[in-house]
Amino acid sequence: MTSPWSKSAALGLMFCTAFGTLSLSLSPLNAAEPEFPKRKSGLWEIRSTGAQANGLAPTRYCVGDATDRADQHLDRATGTRGACTLGAFRKAGEGWLAESVCRESKTVVRSRALATGNLTDNYRIDTVVSYDPPLAGTRREDREAVVATYLGDCLAGQKPGDMVIPGMGTLNMVDGHFKGETAPARPRNSRQSRNTSDAPR
Repeated sequence: MTSPWSKSAALGLMFCTAFGTLSLSLSPLNAAEPEFPKRKSGLWEIRSTGAQANGLAPTRYCVGDATDRADQHLDRATGTRGACTLGAFRKAGEGWLAESVCRESKTVVRSRALATGNLTDNYRIDTVVSYDPPLAGTRREDREAVVATYLGDCLAGQKPGDMVIPGMGTLNMVDGHFKGETAPARPRNSRQSRNTSDAPR
């Protein structure tokens, strides 16, 4: 996205709107439904449908019993984070609605996200981000959508909160721990291979 913002601010906004502002629907007949969205435990594939995400591989996120909770749910913590205020998710009809506000210099950035679907098989998040005053004097808003699909059990070695980001590594959305991708093992030296095969037995 072309923007006069700093790189860190742009990345922060992308993270908040792409993954932080999720709102999910639950059955209205469930009398014990929580006051915040809570996904089914297991592995979820999350893909951005935005034009700027074309060609990017989806992330895979391991959800556990305590991954979505009242103070930190749907991949982000609520409250004030730097220049951003991230609102908690609230029931809105058959879905969940979240609103956030960020300030960068003279620009106020507001995001409004609504998701439809369910918490056991799939969901879709549609986010509208508005700028006041408009970016570069002309850009008033951006729209983004995220779709998620339940895949089954988490991958071997994953723990709840682990998000696998292709080409980068694994970021745990609960404790913030990041582990970069491990470089592939170097092939054995061909000379060593010959020496080994020629060694007396």
